[in-house]
Amino acid sequence: MMDLREFLKVLEEEHELQKIKAEVDPKHELGAICKIHNERPYSPALLFENVKGCTMPVVGQLLASDKRVALSLGLSQANVFDETVRRASQPIPTRLVGSGPCQEVVYEGKDVDVTQLPLCTNNPRDGGPYITAGHVIIRDPEYGNNLAIYRMMLVSKNEVTIRFTPGHDGHDFIKNAEKRGQAKFQVAVCIGVPPAVYVASQFEPRAGVFELEIAGGLAGEPVDVVKCRTIDLEVPALAEIILEGELTIPAKTGDEGPFGEFCGYTTAQVPNERVMTIKAITHRRRPVYHNIWLGKPPHEHLYVDALTYAVAAYQELKPAYPALKKAYAPPWGVSIVLILQMEKRLMRRGIANNILASSLYTRSGKWKHVIVVDEDIDMEDPNQVLWALTTRFQPATDMFVIPRSITSSLEPSAEADGLTSKLMLDLTIKENFRGEVAEPTTDMREMVLQKWKEYGFK
Repeated sequence: MMDLREFLKVLEEEHELQKIKAEVDPKHELGAICKIHNERPYSPALLFENVKGCTMPVVGQLLASDKRVALSLGLSQANVFDETVRRASQPIPTRLVGSGPCQEVVYEGKDVDVTQLPLCTNNPRDGGPYITAGHVIIRDPEYGNNLAIYRMMLVSKNEVTIRFTPGHDGHDFIKNAEKRGQAKFQVAVCIGVPPAVYVASQFEPRAGVFELEIAGGLAGEPVDVVKCRTIDLEVPALAEIILEGELTIPAKTGDEGPFGEFCGYTTAQVPNERVMTIKAITHRRRPVYHNIWLGKPPHEHLYVDALTYAVAAYQELKPAYPALKKAYAPPWGVSIVLILQMEKRLMRRGIANNILASSLYTRSGKWKHVIVVDEDIDMEDPNQVLWALTTRFQPATDMFVIPRSITSSLEPSAEADGLTSKLMLDLTIKENFRGEVAEPTTDMREMVLQKWKEYGFK
């Protein structure tokens, strides 16, 4: 399986990686570089080789483009959706091995010091340094293992807060542990994981489906895992860094945040957030640390979700709606907007409204806006989506609103617990539509493209 180091070599060969040798401060400066750099078109991933106060290099903007998301799975942009649907539908169980690179260096007990990692304070109002690319593995006796990314703020050299927000398996698992009367809840945090693991962590499948098995399907081979040293969990052997942690029940708590979140806004401070004690840190020799900058979009997290959230929704909707051709969760929609593309020959009256309503069943119902478009609309081009909104849509008949529903609690216009109204939009062409698209024929387009260089174009 391709690990992070091998992926960085692929990016370098594809001219998708820029190395920064100048000293960079992890407090605000590194995050600002990521954000400003990402505003430039076709900006590559960044490898910060000289991070102030730390010997570890930091990679940022790792998957902050559709091209790099595809490359992370060994795919092209042309086939990434269809092939990801196929591979994700064929999960492969993990493979337990006796040892792995992630445990080449070990710190336990009093030797644990998470401040030796290049923790970044990405945005000016963040409450402190954060782990933003911590791939968290937890276990529930009923539902099994789960993998997802949760934010963690530095508290002390061996403590971090961990934010299990409602609507995610982590929140349900810890609540189940409290209900059962468990004394402790174990958590493994993996930083710098193989790219297939990173992508799989963002699928948000039904409880009981282990994302590491989806990662195996995406990579076409099992994810090798090793047993943690101080807790009863297994972690990817090829990860760069592992934190082995534990929460007490009732949990020790402290103030957490503020934090610049994926929606693009700084969330308020959270009082009484759970605090996790880190019992061990293991890592590879000369590890690479992964930092995800979050804030005003677009950013890395949203490019991954554009594929994974869409594939997960497609997998659930396609069996009931053969007319569904493709799905997309655009980065500008901050992971709560879903666009569904329909195949015209399989459409019939009423199907658009049916699939709009059914979409609320997917992704634990967290979509805020769902949009249906025709197959001639490029879902990845916001100009085309807005054109369809302007010319194929009548507000009085082609939309409906669902009041008092649930979305992400991090969406700032929703109520504090994520309560919101939802907007469903049918932007497809209806009966008695009076327009015909004005554009070159397919034959003319092909002829012009064949002569493209003759016109002096590159």
